Amino acid sequence: MKHEIAIVTDSAASLPQELVEKYNVTVVPIQIQFEGEAYRDGIDITREEFYRKLDGPVMPSTSQPAPSDFINAYGKLLERFKTIISIHITSEGSGTCQVANIAKARFPGADIEVFDSESASMGIGFLVAEAAEAVLSGKAKEDILRLLTELRPRIKSYAVIDSIRHLLKSGRVRAGQALIASVLSIKPLISIRQGVVEVVDRVRTRRAALDRLVELAVEAVGENPKSRLAVVHGNVLEEANRLRDRLIPLVGCKEIIVTDIGPALAIHGGPGIIGVICLPG
Repeated sequence: MKHEIAIVTDSAASLPQELVEKYNVTVVPIQIQFEGEAYRDGIDITREEFYRKLDGPVMPSTSQPAPSDFINAYGKLLERFKTIISIHITSEGSGTCQVANIAKARFPGADIEVFDSESASMGIGFLVAEAAEAVLSGKAKEDILRLLTELRPRIKSYAVIDSIRHLLKSGRVRAGQALIASVLSIKPLISIRQGVVEVVDRVRTRRAALDRLVELAVEAVGENPKSRLAVVHGNVLEEANRLRDRLIPLVGCKEIIVTDIGPALAIHGGPGIIGVICLPG
């Protein structure tokens, strides 16, 4: 007998392994390209190895998963489930949704829905968690897709970049802007809005940047017990834990998740990137 609905995402979602297991989510790995070699995130390369390469003279890049990875995942799940809801990184910055749709076409007649999160990191992860909880509570596919569509524009993502170097190399900021920011030691505060990365504030010190993250998180989630909050980081776990500890007495959400931000955003922000991702209740 087949189960009703399976949830699929990609490794750009930054979902901690305990949540992957708790919700029985299938994670398709994004690819990391480095000096002509392709590595599957979390399979062929660990996060520690990724950050070592990211700090080196040649910067790696990311690309969408291979079509075969989606085809394999969908094929196995369709043996056990009637429906697949596949939730992925914003199509504004990645071809992952497109590849997922290509893989979907290999299963004519199968009930596969590809959903563009218009987000990254735990912005995707929170939608995955909400969808998985809706599945567990017996919601129908149409109700889950309606819920995801309602929640998607409410996600707020903010991050502080420690160095402008990776943002410049990634092509996400003009050279002139990068030079000015570097000379002035400005810490750009970025946001992802409707799938687009933009600079929303600039501060002079990392301490001031972290203070601003706290303000933005408190403003976003308040004391609503239905809110979700994540502190995401690029290989600065201790600092992320300290930020979480600052937030705990200030917000009323049911949990604060601390997780690695993942290659999809670390490529642009570099090691040391730290942020908050909020889903207000």
